[in-house]
Amino acid sequence: MTEIQVVAFRLGNEEFCLEISKVREIKEMMPITRVPNAPDFVEGVINLRGQITTVINLKKLLGYYDDEDLSNKKIIIAEVNGEIVGVIVDSVSDVITLTEDQIEQPPKTLASKVDMKAIKGIAKINNGERLLIMLDLDKLIGESF
Repeated sequence: MTEIQVVAFRLGNEEFCLEISKVREIKEMMPITRVPNAPDFVEGVINLRGQITTVINLKKLLGYYDDEDLSNKKIIIAEVNGEIVGVIVDSVSDVITLTEDQIEQPPKTLASKVDMKAIKGIAKINNGERLLIMLDLDKLIGESF
């Protein structure tokens, strides 16, 4: 049975995850330089060991209201369509190994109401008591620029 490792994180009360193969590192919040005329979900850029890296507020990109202070949040440094991007999340909880049978496609009833392209599936953990929405950053961020 195929296994996949994911990094679990929170946006508000919801839990999401990304494939660990896309995640380079997790950073504490650092100074972000705003960029004029950038989309609302782009918080700005950071200097990541000499490389200028775009930082995206994932909460805003997904349509969640976010006026919280960024100082206690985390930045997941991830590879998106071959580029390194910082993604702001509320917190990072753990790394989880999932099996194929723990991952289901989102219900079809959502498909007509929600843009499902960026959702790879929904993972069920602890007999379904914990649900993680699996995001596809390549599609989510790649189509936003």
